[in-house]
Amino acid sequence: MWVVFDVDGTLIDVSESYDMAVKLTVEHILKTLGRDERVNLDWVRGLRSKGAFGDDFRVSEALTLIVLGGDAEKLVDEFPEGGGLEWVRERLGLALDTVLIERVFNTFYLGDAYEDALFPFPGLWRKEKPMISPKLLEELSERFNVGVVTGRNELEMRLAEKITGFKFKHAVTREHGLKPDPSLLWKLVRGEKGVYIGDTKNDEMFVENYRKKYGEFGFLMIGRDVKNVEEGVRAILNGEYPWRIR
Repeated sequence: MWVVFDVDGTLIDVSESYDMAVKLTVEHILKTLGRDERVNLDWVRGLRSKGAFGDDFRVSEALTLIVLGGDAEKLVDEFPEGGGLEWVRERLGLALDTVLIERVFNTFYLGDAYEDALFPFPGLWRKEKPMISPKLLEELSERFNVGVVTGRNELEMRLAEKITGFKFKHAVTREHGLKPDPSLLWKLVRGEKGVYIGDTKNDEMFVENYRKKYGEFGFLMIGRDVKNVEEGVRAILNGEYPWRIR
């Protein structure tokens, strides 16, 4: 059996890294457009929790467009469950330079680990904290196949392993594609049974898409089905996992 994890918000607390990198990216892009405005972190988290974006470059563009569109609070509230960047583009009739957004975001998040940094910055990834002990992951890996499917690229995944103190033998990163594409999970598990542990609507859609195309697989949502990832892993180790495998 497989236990497969999302990384951000599941294994690692990214509230002071990715969320902040989106905020700073949006504010930077707005300033280049002549708009000196502050972005509420709750807008970032609202979009991330409801949307199917795949990566934070898309979250950054979506939120920039939303702020440009006027009443950001209202638009974030109206953003549909499972919606994505296209919903925002179509709603507002706007789009932005995705290459610039990616470079700005990586400058804030990766800092001096990013070769194409636009300006000196220490890198917000250094503020990340593990949400699970490496000892618990080791115990899990002794009894199950353990892996990750993440929107992080290979470099960001190596940083994640440094934060968690655990080396994942099986990892599908952004170089292979973006969730909710179910083939990414298939690439890892090849039809074997298991459970995916994530924290967003996009993660749930990812597993739902897998079920439609490939068959049975479980899903466990952090913050809804269990309080945190350690609680979920301990339940699996105690044999309590079947309530979410279907």
